[in-house]
Amino acid sequence: MTTRLSAPLRWLVALALLVTVSFGGDAQAQDDLVAARARTALIELDVAEARRILQGADPDRPAIAIERGRLALYETDYDQAVAILSRPDLARSSMGAELLEMAQAGARATAGTVSFRDEERGIVVRLQDDADEALVPWIFDVAAASRAQLERDLGVDLPRPLRIELVRDQMTLAAMTGLPERATRTTGTVAVAKWGRVTMITPRAMSRGYPWADTLAHELAHLVLTRASRDRAPLWLQEGVAKREEVRWRKERPLDDFPPAYAIAKLGFERELARPIDKLGASIAMLPSAEEARVAFAEVSSFIDYWVENAGHEALPALLVHLKTSHDPDDIDAAMQKASGATLAEWNAQWMGWLATQKANVPPELQPGGRFPNASKVRRHVQLGELLQGRGHHASAEKHFRKAHELAPHDASIRCGLAASLEALGRRGEAEPLVGRIEDAHGEHGGWYALHGRYARERGENEVAAEAFEVGVQLDPLGEEVACEGEKGDAAPPQPRKAALCRAARSVPRR
Repeated sequence: MTTRLSAPLRWLVALALLVTVSFGGDAQAQDDLVAARARTALIELDVAEARRILQGADPDRPAIAIERGRLALYETDYDQAVAILSRPDLARSSMGAELLEMAQAGARATAGTVSFRDEERGIVVRLQDDADEALVPWIFDVAAASRAQLERDLGVDLPRPLRIELVRDQMTLAAMTGLPERATRTTGTVAVAKWGRVTMITPRAMSRGYPWADTLAHELAHLVLTRASRDRAPLWLQEGVAKREEVRWRKERPLDDFPPAYAIAKLGFERELARPIDKLGASIAMLPSAEEARVAFAEVSSFIDYWVENAGHEALPALLVHLKTSHDPDDIDAAMQKASGATLAEWNAQWMGWLATQKANVPPELQPGGRFPNASKVRRHVQLGELLQGRGHHASAEKHFRKAHELAPHDASIRCGLAASLEALGRRGEAEPLVGRIEDAHGEHGGWYALHGRYARERGENEVAAEAFEVGVQLDPLGEEVACEGEKGDAAPPQPRKAALCRAARSVPRR
């Protein structure tokens, strides 16, 4: 998610690139130019340059004070930002009031928080809840791997330190980023890239976790795109590239593009759930429903994949350069023409023509706007199965999971629950096929990978097991079955950081 500059501010930014502060003119004009230059540096995530630009400027001048407050936000020094922006003349302005609200929310959310630094790789992780500390080493690894892949693909590195905030819930996420809480709940938003950092919800907040690792990679791509294009990348480009990059930092998995993005996009157009890619609004997170958001992500993902495949991999970094250096930042057609030989309208027409020739073979329950048959019955059987399983009534649990599996045979979480019940009843031979191939499922689930990994380890397939356990952590790191790799009682995996994760999963309940 990014915030676009207003037309007057774009004009000031462009002018500031051509005029130095010492050029002359009255004091206010010079202040405006200094402020615009600092803002440009922050847009490009060059915090050190913004600090240098503002260092000799008069802090009493409103334009300078606003940018000093913004700089403090980018540095996550919320108390300093509040102190600067609380000045009455700033707080009365629309920009000052908006920044002050963000600063106050950040100060409240981070009071008493703890930060962790990886000095060598230049990454800072701040936790709202120190119960998530065991996850920090994985966050460092994912951030470093994703940043390296983004540099290879887009030709731009992220500055250091790279800042990541892990918060408790959607209310805090909304408050710290300015995204309306209602929008985060409607579209299921769990992370936002803004103010030069990534703010994301702890996986502990979800009953089964969520793919936090790919989500982090997605949001880091937004930061790179903002930096590379000077925040001129339109929404379809931002989200399309971020969807493309969210899986490129790691090994490919069988369900990475299942169902295919092009198939969801095609069905979305047929069912009037899709919008033209350049008419998606200010943010996908602001769309009216989760289904429309899903279709929008599929659209932009499919379009970018088609464009990169046909225009060449070098076209993408070239487009970002043209956007950054263009005299008219809104002229996306000119930038597309220079980077790939055709305008956006021409590429869109080609993609739509190609899309019309594709077959949209999507299971009914995964189609946009579709209804999962017997959803309430499945949900009831799963809830009863989990309750009975937790109390050790495995025979009764197996009956409910069996009924749920008959109604939803491709659900990975149900397959996992049924397999666990069968194993507890001594029917291992029936359990293993349920977690044998992820291709037999229609979605990923951390517990499925944990059970798959444990069975592989017991067969002596240690590499398969290690890979499965790692994928489990990327999906549901603070689920006990995943974190403890199936170990029972006080037993824990031998690796120190995995043992710490196991202890965290056992000691602190999910929210």
